Amino acid sequence: MTKKTSPARHTSDSTSLMIDAALTLAAREGWTHLSIADIASVADIPLSNALTRFSSKQALLNTFRDQIDKTVIDGTDTDTFDQTARDRLFDVIMRRLDALGPWKGGIAAISRDALRDPLSNFRCHGLNRSMGLMIECAGLSSAGLRGFARTHGLTIIYLIVLRRWLKDDSTDMAPTMAELDGKLKSIEQFLRRFQPN
Repeated sequence: MTKKTSPARHTSDSTSLMIDAALTLAAREGWTHLSIADIASVADIPLSNALTRFSSKQALLNTFRDQIDKTVIDGTDTDTFDQTARDRLFDVIMRRLDALGPWKGGIAAISRDALRDPLSNFRCHGLNRSMGLMIECAGLSSAGLRGFARTHGLTIIYLIVLRRWLKDDSTDMAPTMAELDGKLKSIEQFLRRFQPN
């Protein structure tokens, strides 16, 4: 008797199904002990296909991060570039959090488990890259010393605001917005002292 296999899916469909399954499972069962096999089973994708697409959970998260980057980039309106830099960054980060909204529970679980993972600190380069893109979406440069300072400053702000967002149960996200606005003001003042115009 031959083994029954699931029908092949288009790569982009498989990717979306895997990401959604991973974040749904993370919210329900935690992230640390979750395997690609677990995710593939829930996504109804053959394990061989899943492992070909994602060699690890980190690879899956990297793809998810790239998708969120693209969502923010695609939604950027250059007509807003007449606003202040702080207002533009505020808009970009809030749009990023909106894009993450459907997977908030899974992201919360991953964040909790990451605090117990000593290797997580070595994976921030990908987030720095994303924050560099967010800076460019705000009409600012991520190049040079000033861009380096902006990128790393925004990465720190984003991680702080993300933690607030994960605990924010309000309907209008006022606590999250207040946190973000306050942190952006602080980094703006710092950069003015660090590299005045």
